[in-house]
Amino acid sequence: MNNPIFKNISALMCIKCKSNEWNVEEENVSFKLCGHHYLVTDNKLIFAGNYFQEENCEIVSDGFDLFSGNEKFIKTDKLGGPRIKDLRRNLDIKGMAINLGSGKDNHEDFINVDLGDYKHVHIKADLKEVPLVSGSVELAVSNSVLEHIYDYNAVVDEAHRLLVAGGYFYLCVPNACIRHHKFDYHRWTTPGLHKLFEERFEIIDSSACRGVAHSLITYVNALMNYKIKSKKLFSISIWIWGVISHPLFWMKDDYDNEEYQAMSQTIYVLARKL
Repeated sequence: MNNPIFKNISALMCIKCKSNEWNVEEENVSFKLCGHHYLVTDNKLIFAGNYFQEENCEIVSDGFDLFSGNEKFIKTDKLGGPRIKDLRRNLDIKGMAINLGSGKDNHEDFINVDLGDYKHVHIKADLKEVPLVSGSVELAVSNSVLEHIYDYNAVVDEAHRLLVAGGYFYLCVPNACIRHHKFDYHRWTTPGLHKLFEERFEIIDSSACRGVAHSLITYVNALMNYKIKSKKLFSISIWIWGVISHPLFWMKDDYDNEEYQAMSQTIYVLARKL
């Protein structure tokens, strides 16, 4: 099996008996203490009782789509804060790193955990019940996922459980962001995001990720998709708006200013477990 979790097999935990003594078979893993079996399908370990059978969870949005197939209209790669792919190197992480709600991402040397059947997922699991031993993770990341989980505090609790003392948690969440899925419940301000981490984490870095340009362009684009029914007129309008709006990315970003963050599409924190 090529699943990288088997390189950290002692960290794998049964969600039934909490044991990490296991047997690996061709199509499943079982735990010695309780004998419970978990399937391995397409190199993915399945721990969740309910998960998305579809290729990804975006296609189960029940027709809720304000972008009408035009999701890729922002092509400018301008972001604030650290990139997830660089965090292992920047933070000198030697042990296990996990991506909670990884989706389509596949950053090098990360264990990908998700309920969707994405190509690069290693463990299908509920993010509130990740099958890993407490204190087995040095870095946990989660990018634009928490808004899709109604009981989001349980996910933060689970990340705290998984991390070693001094381990890092990078969390990016929406602020001024359009509802973009059937399961889309929450938005955060900078103080609200910080509140999630008080007492248990030390905040190392906090700022905007996708700034004001992302927020404004997305809202106008969605409004045009919603209001303009003529495909020809929409195509013309979206082209004109693209020309007009692109200079917004040339403006100086004040990512670290809380007033700027209040208008930004997404914000983040990088915190260390106390």
